Amino acid sequence: MFIGPADSASFDIQPIRIFFNAKTRAEKLMIKNVSDDDLSLQVKAYKWSQNSEGKDIYDETSDIVVFPKVMKVPKGEEKIIRVGTTLHPSALEGTYRIYVEELPVEKPQTEGVGLRIAMKVGVPVFINPLKNDGKAALDSFTVQNGKAAIKVKNDGNAHFIITSLKLTGRNEQGAEIFSREFGGWYLLSGIARTYETDIPLQACNKIFKLSVALKTTRNSIQKDLNFSKDMCSPRGR
Repeated sequence: MFIGPADSASFDIQPIRIFFNAKTRAEKLMIKNVSDDDLSLQVKAYKWSQNSEGKDIYDETSDIVVFPKVMKVPKGEEKIIRVGTTLHPSALEGTYRIYVEELPVEKPQTEGVGLRIAMKVGVPVFINPLKNDGKAALDSFTVQNGKAAIKVKNDGNAHFIITSLKLTGRNEQGAEIFSREFGGWYLLSGIARTYETDIPLQACNKIFKLSVALKTTRNSIQKDLNFSKDMCSPRGR
């Protein structure tokens, strides 16, 4: 049996984020079908939260209203999804996501068997707080048994995005002998996320200065750790 290349319908969405406030409680998403096929799409709204580890949690909600919830978009055409809320701003930012998902359809096969991958795209929706304050904080920065742990916390009342987080180790001459970059993501209000990495023993024993550099959409922080070789020793040695 011949398995043809996987093909996936695709669509563009604009804007990539929606913000509501006291004056604006209705917006629209523009969906453009850029594939070679007609699309059938399903739209759902979710309350977006994060747990104590910073992992995303989604629960279906009626706080955000979307219309239509199911739609067809012919090849090359654009359609509008209307998005609204009746909620008013409060002390804390409201965080939601709208997911636009391609519904599976049977595709006639003329040669062999084809695979079709359905797209699913999430659009963040925020209800701005009455007063936006706060910024990112490095809650802790430690090394034990050759493992570095960096805890980033959001003490504010609105989200920020971690755009860059880099750990750098230098020897006594100032030369970089170890580095690790972490991928960024949203961090919601009141949430902390810990990033961990092992430092190879050979490099760890030569580190004189260990630094972390954090950049977010709110602020930047750089911090040095008072480093010692005792931090490199594996447990039990």
